[in-house]
Amino acid sequence: MSVFRNRAALLIATTAALAAVALPASAAQAMPLPAVTVSSAPTHQPAGEVGAMAGKVDVISAALDITKKIINIVNDAIERGQNRSGYVKSLMEGSFYESGQRYNVMVINDELDYYGELYNIVYDAKVSGIHGRYRVLVFDSGQFWNKGDGGWINWAFRGVFDRDGGHVTFRKFS
Repeated sequence: MSVFRNRAALLIATTAALAAVALPASAAQAMPLPAVTVSSAPTHQPAGEVGAMAGKVDVISAALDITKKIINIVNDAIERGQNRSGYVKSLMEGSFYESGQRYNVMVINDELDYYGELYNIVYDAKVSGIHGRYRVLVFDSGQFWNKGDGGWINWAFRGVFDRDGGHVTFRKFS
């Protein structure tokens, strides 16, 4: 079991690290990823090379910090041998609290048919583990449509939202 857990943790750590490296230089420059449209309101960047570089360092630092914490959450879930719904809830709750309880969070089974229009994504990673592959998104606001099966085994979300079946509208925290 220990060898499996170590291999799973290594796979998750590698996936999360690659996601952190691939994060955009700033939320205003976010690139769309498959199945999610990313948009953002214009943000003010400090003039000059130094100001722009400081913004990039802050975003990368925050992404790496969240990545490390989510790796720990996944490792804890593996160690506890949680069922699939418990695993999904752990990813959601952990991502919400580790991102400072000031962002919306969506965890979705990556094999489902879904679509999102999310703004100012601060974290986006695909996490593979013993329960399959999930996408973890931490963001300011937007809309999300789950066109597949619902339930805790396939998706979980937290934040400021209104839900109508498989459609969720997220509002920015004030």
